Amino acid sequence: MRGVTDSLFAVDISTMLIVMLTSNLLMATVLWFAFAGRFRDGLAKWTTSLGVQALAWLMFAGRGHFSDLISITAANGLLALAWSLQFAAVIEFRRRPLPHWLLWAPTAATFVLFMLLLDHFQLRLIVSSGLFSAANVLLAAVLLRIPSHPNLRAHQLLAGCYLFVALALIARGIGAWLEPGAFSTTLTPNFLHSVLYLGSYALIVAGSLAFLLMHKERSDEETTRLATTDPLTGVFNRRTFIELAEQEFARARRTDTALSLMMLDLDHFKRVNDTYGHLVGDQVLVSFTNLLRDCVRRGDLVVRYGGEEFCVLLPATPLAAATALAERIRNATTSIPPTSLPFRITTSIGLTTYAGGEHTVLGDLLARADEALYRAKDEGRDRVIALSLIDRGTAEQGALPLENTG
Repeated sequence: MRGVTDSLFAVDISTMLIVMLTSNLLMATVLWFAFAGRFRDGLAKWTTSLGVQALAWLMFAGRGHFSDLISITAANGLLALAWSLQFAAVIEFRRRPLPHWLLWAPTAATFVLFMLLLDHFQLRLIVSSGLFSAANVLLAAVLLRIPSHPNLRAHQLLAGCYLFVALALIARGIGAWLEPGAFSTTLTPNFLHSVLYLGSYALIVAGSLAFLLMHKERSDEETTRLATTDPLTGVFNRRTFIELAEQEFARARRTDTALSLMMLDLDHFKRVNDTYGHLVGDQVLVSFTNLLRDCVRRGDLVVRYGGEEFCVLLPATPLAAATALAERIRNATTSIPPTSLPFRITTSIGLTTYAGGEHTVLGDLLARADEALYRAKDEGRDRVIALSLIDRGTAEQGALPLENTG
């Protein structure tokens, strides 16, 4: 253990505590001025934890000037409170319910424990190292349970900070057990104490930045989602659908596979809004979207094309299979909520299929499906019209009606 406690690798602990205190206050101040009034998803509790930690470091640094009740018992109790606040911040970030006892139970238990161990320094050092290391491992485990994404890794950085401090605490506890003379006080300069306090400093700075990055990543993800999906139904919006449909159309042309397009329109939907209000209308749209999601495959694209009009793009699906799916959707539409309406909710569906052709473009597919939809509406609604798509470059331009059901 001589190399472990070599003063060559030691730093002045009192200086480190002042640096950590200052860093806590600076980070808390910056967060307060940047987000005051806009705290959400745990930012308020994280900011508060930095202030609580600063007070704890002040008490530790005042060892010999303050009573042991303050510099040991109260200081460790405040560290437990700071940990509880950060744990609560992570829980709030995950938007999970937070038990109220979580904030105060660890703090009270730590205060009582250190009161009992006040006159047993070595045992207190070993026990505190084990308890706080376990707490840091627990927090890291909660962070690592956040679903990973190639572009969302800040939570892993924060978990790494907690694990590093946990390892430093374990090493200090082992050192205090094997070589108690090298740990006469918590301010004794030695290698393990230096690693622990430097790790704690890194957690203050890098951890707070990582928590901020977690919020930025979420904000960017939500911005992307709002830009690509319909906010009411959660399916793709029209612009994103066109981009994805172009890719699917290019793939179908390259692999010479069928690609079906279905356009759906809720019949007399304006009557629902005018009679029962837009809230009921929104319920109908959401219910219809859920129905579409239940009916299609994972790789199919569902889009709210505009108002009460939807599109479904079906890769590798011939016209007959697309027509059968359209009939299943049409039949199921009459049972969607809300059931209190005095008339049925029905849908008209037009569809077509790309089955090869060098001169055909996505616009031809959209135009033909739209034509089929309007024919379904003109012929009485609540029906499926399937039209073939003929290569525009051939002499046999136009399309032929294939099915009319309803």
